[in-house]
Amino acid sequence: MPDKPQQSRLLVPFGTKDWATNRIIVSKNVAGELVFECPVSHAILDIKTQQALRLNSDWYSYSERPPISELKTAEARFNFIKNHMPIYCDIWDKSQNLFLNHYFNFILQHADKNQYILKNKLKGLNSLYSYQDWLMSAYLPLPQSIIYLPQDPQNQAYENKEMFRVPLLFWTGQRAIILFFVGSDTPSPRLTNMQTKLTVNGYNVYKIEQKRLIVGDDTWMEEFLMEHFGHFWEAEVLPSGPFKPKIADPIN
Repeated sequence: MPDKPQQSRLLVPFGTKDWATNRIIVSKNVAGELVFECPVSHAILDIKTQQALRLNSDWYSYSERPPISELKTAEARFNFIKNHMPIYCDIWDKSQNLFLNHYFNFILQHADKNQYILKNKLKGLNSLYSYQDWLMSAYLPLPQSIIYLPQDPQNQAYENKEMFRVPLLFWTGQRAIILFFVGSDTPSPRLTNMQTKLTVNGYNVYKIEQKRLIVGDDTWMEEFLMEHFGHFWEAEVLPSGPFKPKIADPIN
């Protein structure tokens, strides 16, 4: 059984139900790498290069971005993404948003607790960076992700019958983590089959009880977040942000 998805690059639409596979265009650039065109919110998983999908990755729609003058500090940029992320969540499934609140609070508190380590990674560059700049290295959550699971990983048809919607996806560069939020109802055979297919195709599937989110099982949640997301900065050489200036951006 593979330990990660088998495609070299994977297009993942997310945060919307207004989409169709016939709106996806797949081609190759001069280097032979897959290139995707997709009109809805999406991210690209660079699986072959093991490049993690982070808050500072090139995922954000610039048409929605505020002036860079409003995002001068790392905490402001972090909070902007945190407050913006609920628009991608399913309005009928509060579990996604509840988990994201836990996740972003954990990242902020975890960075504060480890600021000595984070400052040490910036040794000699402390005049240019704050330890909080590492916040943007946290893994990017993708609510309402649509996962392509073809029989043949080389098949780039992106057919409807091979697309599966999941509540939440993270790509750490090593592992594709999918979270399902379960209640007291017996899961349907369709859901069970989908979870099995995801696992067989290299995805790490976790089922989180909804009541843990609602009652605030802080100890369990912190342990879970620490295990899967607690070392997000280790593979990063230097911190960076997701909002790159454009010509028209005011600098003051």
